[in-house]
Amino acid sequence: MPKISSPPTTHPNRVSRIVPAGYATVIAAIVGILLLPLWSASSRPPKAVEALSFEVSKFPVQHQGPQVIDLQVRLGYVSGIEPKQYPDFEVLYREIIAFMNAYPNETDYWEVFNKAICMDLLNRHAVVSSVDIDLRVHPTFGIQYSHTSHCGVSR
Repeated sequence: MPKISSPPTTHPNRVSRIVPAGYATVIAAIVGILLLPLWSASSRPPKAVEALSFEVSKFPVQHQGPQVIDLQVRLGYVSGIEPKQYPDFEVLYREIIAFMNAYPNETDYWEVFNKAICMDLLNRHAVVSSVDIDLRVHPTFGIQYSHTSHCGVSR
């Protein structure tokens, strides 16, 4: 004889959790709003951040007496730079050397000297959006420790 199944019963202390159709629509809308930034982010084109770094090593300068310095230079480029707009590295190097050799005030603090170099590079090149330089002064007979000036400027 076939078994007759009885309707499911619920425990007297349990409440049946049925979500009305209106709540389901609200929940779907909230989930959609929360995920919208993820969907829209994937549709944006990628953005490149470009920079050039180079070093000027053991360069002799007449600043606060005869000194030897190292420069760690980083130039950030503007977004959307065209291939023919990139500055020539050797031109940048020669500009820095010429600026340091012609710098008028030999007694300025190293931080002032460093900031002047940064500002000069930024003002000369419209495609450069930022300049960061670490200027390291080597020890001398009078000052037997090295020290570094950090400077960054941007548009």
